[in-house]
Amino acid sequence: MSAPPLTGLRVLDLSHNLAGPLTTMHLGDLGADVIKVERPAGDEWRFHERLPGQPDRSRHHMQANRNKRAMCLDLTMEPAREVLRALVARSDVLVTNMRPGVPEKLGFGWEECRALNPGLVYCALSAFGTQGPRGGRPGYDLLGEALAGFMPLAGTSEERPPASSPIPINDTALPLLACTAIMAALLERGRTRRGQRVDASILGAAVALNAHSLVRVESVPAHGTPTFSRAFYRAYRTRDGWIAVAAYAERLAARLCAALGMEGLLERAPWDDRAERVAREAELVALFAPVLAGRTTAEWDDLLAAAGVPAAPVRERDDLFDDEQAWADGLLEHVEDAELGTLTMTAPVVRLSDSPGAIRFPGRHLGADTREVLDELGLPEAEIDALISAGAAYCG
Repeated sequence: MSAPPLTGLRVLDLSHNLAGPLTTMHLGDLGADVIKVERPAGDEWRFHERLPGQPDRSRHHMQANRNKRAMCLDLTMEPAREVLRALVARSDVLVTNMRPGVPEKLGFGWEECRALNPGLVYCALSAFGTQGPRGGRPGYDLLGEALAGFMPLAGTSEERPPASSPIPINDTALPLLACTAIMAALLERGRTRRGQRVDASILGAAVALNAHSLVRVESVPAHGTPTFSRAFYRAYRTRDGWIAVAAYAERLAARLCAALGMEGLLERAPWDDRAERVAREAELVALFAPVLAGRTTAEWDDLLAAAGVPAAPVRERDDLFDDEQAWADGLLEHVEDAELGTLTMTAPVVRLSDSPGAIRFPGRHLGADTREVLDELGLPEAEIDALISAGAAYCG
């Protein structure tokens, strides 16, 4: 096996919370040397469901900030900013999700960083971008969901408000898009020797996740006539739980009917008319539901697989820790921590055959690697001690 493909690439992580750190996590998994610079108070994600006996570590932080050296600088102080300038000059990629305008106030906007390092790929993540009526506003995943139609208004009330996704879907999708753009910018740099600015936003991620259907033919006022009934693409209660059925294509819907003892159902009126299946979806559900409720989830999982119908049990997230398929496909990994022992976390889920990524270590204590990074910059020990004594730098 070769070394991971981004070995030798230096990434300067000036991000916090989730979208930025997940972006640099993916780069670190692929071998990049990621230096995460935090303020003295630490990244807020350190304290989200903090681990007992670990004042600055949470399980969320340990995963999102794995494979990163932890450095702490007080960027309100000029000596700390001077250190950061030295890091910018030596880095290939910089990632920030500070609110638009904040990096510029600190002296680390795109123009300032490009002057220090013309080859730098500068990735700025934000809630809404920098332009337009919302440009520059702070925001989180929920706002992207609200604006992009992920929280349908149908059926809502005072007692039942619009519901968001159970996972921060835009905060986890945005890093994948950002990494794609960063890789493209690095590829372009290989041709031109020039870096460039990469902009991506939570709202942009939400729009991208709508790419399957967010299209309008301006000359046609309606979206078209629906022809696919959700009765074939939903979760059903079983004797002991739930099974998700995804009979999306016509041939799969026919197989589902056969597996439920209703072979030929879709060849007879009214179900031979796909528009009728949509209009009378509740009737189809009422046909299927009692049959599916008659067996266990495991029985249906096996029966539907044998019938060629895509299906899977509906489980809680933490059930993945014991899922045979997740382990067989290498989606989870055991990682050792000097203080906590064995951790189980998501592995680099996209694998390269010759140079796969790896988890080298989990997220570290605040400032754990500050002195090491300062030493690599060539600062004398006395100067390092002075930075720490003045509060411009912090060592964990």
